Amino acid sequence: MVFRLSTLVKTKNVAEVLRVAPKTVQTWVRKYQIPVKTNDRGHYLYDDDAIDRLQAVKSTQMPEGNDPFIEREAKPTYAEAEKRMDDILRRLDHLETMIEQKADEVVSFQLLKHRQALDDLQGSLAAMEEGLKDLESDRTEPKERLEGPKKERKKLANMFVFSS
Repeated sequence: MVFRLSTLVKTKNVAEVLRVAPKTVQTWVRKYQIPVKTNDRGHYLYDDDAIDRLQAVKSTQMPEGNDPFIEREAKPTYAEAEKRMDDILRRLDHLETMIEQKADEVVSFQLLKHRQALDDLQGSLAAMEEGLKDLESDRTEPKERLEGPKKERKKLANMFVFSS
């Protein structure tokens, strides 16, 4: 296949024409010492002769049977495609079921942890109530203790009162 271009073209364009990667074109130019021009940045510019030589290199390096762009695998039949789709849907259903089970496990775990926290709070509240009851009973007892000895003191004082 011979391409005739009137201007110099870049590596990318040559690679598209030859249906190979730009790096492959550059490698062939260096390896087979194909004369090409360069621009002020050192990029290769190809004329018609360089493209013809690259096409010849490609035919020796990559015979038509090895063309990477030729589709090798035949398209699946309708029945095969349907079978693949059924398999994909079955897998998707299985994944959805697993996700739902995992979500249920997570929720159950969270509920258990919340229940434990509530039980701990109830225990703490009961302990606080007990403590309050103890404090209230301790608060009333000292009054009785103080009042008791005062009465006894008065009795004793009355016994030893001297009359004048």
